[in-house]
Amino acid sequence: MANFRDLMIRGERYLWKVMRNFMPRWTIFLFDEFIVVIAFVSLWFFRENIAATPSEHFTFKLFLAVSVFAATSILFRTYHGVVRFSTMVDLKKLSNSTIAASIIYTGLAILITETNVEGATAIEFNYWFPGVLGMMVLAGQFIFRFTVRSFFETFEQNYNSKKIRAFILGSDWDSILLGNNLLSDRSSPYQPVAFVAFKSNQVGKVVNGIPIISAAKGLAHHMAAFNVKTLILYKSQLEAMPKEFYDRCIVEGLDLMMVSMFTKFDENNISSAPQINKIKIEDLLGRNAIRMDRERIEDQFEGQTILITGAAGSIGSEIARQIVQFHCKEVLLVDQAETPLNDLWLELQARNTGISIKPIIGNVTSQVKMRQIFEIAKPSLVFHAAAYKHVPMMEFHPSAAVVTNVGGTKIVADLCMEFGVKRFVMVSTDKAVNPTNVMGASKRAAEIYVQSLFMKQLEKGVENPTQFVTTRFGNVLGSNGSVVPLFKRQIEAGGPVTVTHKDITRYFMTIPEACSLVLEAGCTGNGGEIYIFDMGEAVKIYDLAEKMIRLSGKIPHKDIKIVETGLRQGEKLYEELLATTENTIPTYHKKVMIAKVRTYDYDDVHPLIKDLLYTANKYVYPIEVVKLLKKMIPEFKSHNSKYEVLDVEFEANLKTK
Repeated sequence: MANFRDLMIRGERYLWKVMRNFMPRWTIFLFDEFIVVIAFVSLWFFRENIAATPSEHFTFKLFLAVSVFAATSILFRTYHGVVRFSTMVDLKKLSNSTIAASIIYTGLAILITETNVEGATAIEFNYWFPGVLGMMVLAGQFIFRFTVRSFFETFEQNYNSKKIRAFILGSDWDSILLGNNLLSDRSSPYQPVAFVAFKSNQVGKVVNGIPIISAAKGLAHHMAAFNVKTLILYKSQLEAMPKEFYDRCIVEGLDLMMVSMFTKFDENNISSAPQINKIKIEDLLGRNAIRMDRERIEDQFEGQTILITGAAGSIGSEIARQIVQFHCKEVLLVDQAETPLNDLWLELQARNTGISIKPIIGNVTSQVKMRQIFEIAKPSLVFHAAAYKHVPMMEFHPSAAVVTNVGGTKIVADLCMEFGVKRFVMVSTDKAVNPTNVMGASKRAAEIYVQSLFMKQLEKGVENPTQFVTTRFGNVLGSNGSVVPLFKRQIEAGGPVTVTHKDITRYFMTIPEACSLVLEAGCTGNGGEIYIFDMGEAVKIYDLAEKMIRLSGKIPHKDIKIVETGLRQGEKLYEELLATTENTIPTYHKKVMIAKVRTYDYDDVHPLIKDLLYTANKYVYPIEVVKLLKKMIPEFKSHNSKYEVLDVEFEANLKTK
């Protein structure tokens, strides 16, 4: 029995192969002309049965009709389409060809009838005949093409058992176009079975054999009815729909797939297959991306030499990718990490932008090396992204945090002013706001120094001063050390997923968006500003972990456990952004603000920075470094850290005084 079934399957596959290759162009042309013959003969004998006088010259008139319809078919290339993929474009060609043939045939009929030679056998035409014949031919050719298409679609359904049955979100034109494309594409792994609509007046209708269902009460019952576990959607629908809908889909067990690129049909019937990929957690974090105006900053990069420190990192590398889109002269990539720097250099070189791209292995803490770079390259714009950023690691190594985050920034900023750099843009962090850890405090110290350096230039009346600008934002999705890559690795390993605290929340921003903000805010400032951005809603990390587990096809707490490990040193439950009207100044963009922070005099700051760096470079014991950071930044209160004792001592001294 099994052998017989295998034989039948092989037979069906052979028949499918034969039929698939059975429609060369000449065959389609002959079928179309055969339809003309059938239509002519049928109409002729119908006319003979109802007319009072018989018609003559059957052969001549048939030959004339076939010739005319063949000529217009060749003219309009109606036989060039692939029959099993017939579309409205093919039907339009057929219609134009048939109308043209009917008009020509009618014209010839009139001409022949009116110009009969006296004494010769008269050839007369019925003038209504060509028009009716044209309608019959058009109907027959329509039926032929869609019969073939239906046959192939029916046959394909027998081989679609391995395809993934999917819902398509929406019932608008784009969604329907996507459904039609997936239906006609045999190579597509997806089989659309229903459109998911949110308008009640569309529910219950059918488009191209695909029903439209309602999403009002969720999709769980529809999933069971249609045997579907996949939902395909457009990227634009992510922002249009409330995030609660997608959260519910994930909980119900739907795999969310997003169309990343889809070129629509044009007048030449050309389209590209939609690229459908599994949705990323970055797309579902519930914040609308800030759209920036790139045209505002294009002239800032025109013909400029640009230096990027920390270029091999997640932020620095994305800044480089966005900068090479402009017409700059040269881009210098500075980093101490050889392999990622080499990878970035090769990636940018492959773009063939015509921009000179130079990778430079160097450490921002080396004054000699950085001076060499400035002397030789003479950059006009500097983006300073080099920094240590892991909070627990910097709690263990305060000296390293100060030497790199404060000392490295000081070296680069001083050289910018010395060599007349137009603009210095520093990438900071929201952890610099009321810092509770060494990393945040070191970045706040760097902010203070950079801002005071700009104020010094203004006090001295420096002509064309270097514009020092700071950009400050929260966690960046997908960056090195981000919680998202960590969770991905833990899920791939089968768990457990580790969360420091069940109530911990963070603000998130995508890498491209963050870097776009750095470029625009940094290049539109006048100097001395600290820019902060609307980060949207804070995300609960525990909920993020559950969502990522469900997106991987697993069930939280059943397939993969979530374990609380406790807050790490220097870590706090909630981040602050100072995003209120009391402590920010609005800008040209409603989601970009300037932080109102205390300004420091350079003459007061410089000795503190000098003492801090001297201590960080000389002493092994970190306690002295942290003491100086707290002295410089009074709002620096350690949390969940061994340095909390310094805060207790400081408060005790205040009470004694």
